[in-house]
Amino acid sequence: MLGILPGLVGVIQATETIKLILGQGDSLAGRLLLVDALGMKFRELKAAQESRLPRLRHTPDRSPN
Repeated sequence: MLGILPGLVGVIQATETIKLILGQGDSLAGRLLLVDALGMKFRELKAAQESRLPRLRHTPDRSPN
């Protein structure tokens, strides 16, 4: 019943990655895509950004070798 669902989600993820790399189209950044595989329906929810949480940033690993 869910045989193609991982492939469907994988194609969506790959498409989003390509759009981000090429800088083309509208990405799903800030939105959540809900997939109803049985009803073949897609819904988008806007993800609210929590302003009280600190933003994550990359810090170099400073552990000794």
